[in-house]
Amino acid sequence: MTASTFLGILLRRWYVVAFGLALGLAALGAIRSSEPVFWTEADVTFLAPEREPAYWISGGSAMTLTEFADMVKRRVNQEAPSVDLSLTRGTLYGAGVQQGFSVTLPANGGQWNKTFSQPVLKVQVVDTSAERVNQVLATVLDRINDATIQLQNEASVKADRISTQTTPSQAEVIFGGGTPVTRLKGAAVWAGLSFALTSVATLYVDRVMVRRKRRRTEPVEGVLDASRV
Repeated sequence: MTASTFLGILLRRWYVVAFGLALGLAALGAIRSSEPVFWTEADVTFLAPEREPAYWISGGSAMTLTEFADMVKRRVNQEAPSVDLSLTRGTLYGAGVQQGFSVTLPANGGQWNKTFSQPVLKVQVVDTSAERVNQVLATVLDRINDATIQLQNEASVKADRISTQTTPSQAEVIFGGGTPVTRLKGAAVWAGLSFALTSVATLYVDRVMVRRKRRRTEPVEGVLDASRV
């Protein structure tokens, strides 16, 4: 097949080409509009007062550190629009979240038998830049510390107060992909693939249409030949 023949088929079946290119452009727009993704995580451990294995609230009721951590988690999640995901393992980024944060109390055990035994809150942040991730993480950690102080103030705790420790002290921001260069490469590859698929589809449609036309004309030619005999 020569180039002129190929171009002639594309022009003759222009509607197939237009449909294929429209689909390709729609997908290309989705690729170009995707933003880069960065994420990080940190653990906030609740520490009991020195020589105190548990936290005692005034009035005689006892509360473990894990229960107190759960109260802090609920307070923080009520005050801010966090992502409502029950993550015990994995990351927000791995779950497909592109922007947001979560504060969870990690659980042990299986899906149907979860236990919460560690006074640790896991903070995860996903956003479109490393600077934004660090800002959101700092804000969430401040909210956790503020909630820790507020809950103890509300319980009239004057001394032997619970404290927190964040690890790591400097969170590592991980790049999840989607820079302008990678988006441009993806767009170029998709544009070439779209044109190739559109060309194949156009050639296939043209072949089918030609075969149908031949089948319609064959009986007519047979009748004309018989009338000449």
